[in-house]
This record gives sequence, C-alpha cells and structure tokens, in this order.
Amino acid sequence: MSVWLAAADTEPEPACRFGCCLPVSPLLAWHLITTCTRLGSLVIDIDATDHAVLSSALTPGCRAVATFTDPARAHLAWQALQRLHPGHDLDVADLRIAPGQDADQVLTDLLGTADLVIARHHGHPSHLDDREGDHLSAQPKGISRLAALLAAGGHLVIVTGLHRADEYVRDPAPDIIRRAQQAGLTYLQHIVALHLPVQAGRLEPPPTWRVPTPEPAPARCAGMPISVRLHTDVLIFNKPRRTSRTADRSITDPGGQRS
Repeated sequence: MSVWLAAADTEPEPACRFGCCLPVSPLLAWHLITTCTRLGSLVIDIDATDHAVLSSALTPGCRAVATFTDPARAHLAWQALQRLHPGHDLDVADLRIAPGQDADQVLTDLLGTADLVIARHHGHPSHLDDREGDHLSAQPKGISRLAALLAAGGHLVIVTGLHRADEYVRDPAPDIIRRAQQAGLTYLQHIVALHLPVQAGRLEPPPTWRVPTPEPAPARCAGMPISVRLHTDVLIFNKPRRTSRTADRSITDPGGQRS
C-alpha cells in the first residue's frame, strides 16, 4: 500500500448531489497518467464529472476519451479544455454522453484498445447490490466490460472508499478485487489518495475548507460524507499480456482442432 498526495487546489466539489462522493482530483489524475501511460496511450475516463482526467491525459501527449451521464458537466469540461489546451490537443479528446450510466454502449468501438481505464465506485445502492441495476463499474459483468476495453498490458483503476451499510461502515475494496480477478485482471496495488494537504508531516485542512452538508438520503447514496472522508482508495489492476502458448490455446477448440 502506498500513499499519494491528491489534494485539490480548491475545495472539492462533490461528484454526486448528496455531497458525499469525491471526484478524481487533478493531482490524483496526474499521478495515474504518469504511472500507467506513455506518449500516445489511450486513456478512458468512465462517468467523468469534470475535465481533470482528460486534461491530465492530454498534457503529456495521450489520447483521451471520457463518458458523461450529465450533458451539462460535459459542456463545462469541454469549455475548460478549450481554455487549457491548444487545438491540436483537442483533436485527440473525445467526450461522449452516456445517459443512464450505459457507458459500455458508447465505447464498443474502443474494445481492446485502452492503456488506462479509470472508473469510480460510488456508494449508490445500484453500485453495491447485484440485484439493482447493471452499472458498468460495479457488477461482475461490469468489471468484465471494463477489462474488455483494455489492451494487453493495460491498467484498470477503480477509485472507491468506505460506504455506509445500515449502521455499519463497509469497505468495498475486497469485493472489487475479487470481481476484477474473476474478470482475468491482476491486482497490482492499493493506493491511499489523501485529499487534505500535508504540512510539516501533518494533515492541514485549508482555513477556507467548508464541508457541504449532505442531503439526508442514505437510501439513495451510501457514500461517507466528505467531512469524514480524508482519502479515497485507488485500486490498480493490470490486464496480463498473453503468452504465445496462451494465444495458441485460444485458437484451438476443446477437440484440438484449429478454429
């Protein structure tokens, strides 16, 4: 387990309307891009809420795709990219609207091509209960779809955190790791991303830090309030490269005949 400093320059704006889900900060996005990509890599941001991942990918010369469930957020992200990047950067930026969180439906042309996929695992019931919904980044099928976007050697990053489950606090990381391994991915590392600045070895909230009060809606969003969420958990997985022996088996049927 490693610790990354990921504090934003300003107060974090919640990624959900209940005030509990933290977005991927620009600093966390930069850590992920520099760790998992190289020049020309394809980065896909699932259910993006702002331009942070897109901008961090474009700066070192990566191609960037993001899906948005909210067209208004996508519009604001595009405006930010236009202010921050030259036109030739925008040529390799692709923002796609996926209503109803059906991100997989708008990414079928990118199967097997991504070097880095970043997905968020929030505390909404549909993200936690296999019987409710079929969100891309929550279910076993969903993680399989994320894995299908990766090229061999690519990395899947799932950003999550503690969730409320009735009167208990639940850590979703073990379940996510198990599901990713079932999808054929290799678990590489657990990163603790701190969202408060560190000064002289101590966590120091900025004087102007004001925590928004979440709406009383635990049934709709089980994320922990920002006031107690000092960090998020970043789980990194790898899609193994196929050896020649594995590839040879993949084109041979059970009877030993070539397909």
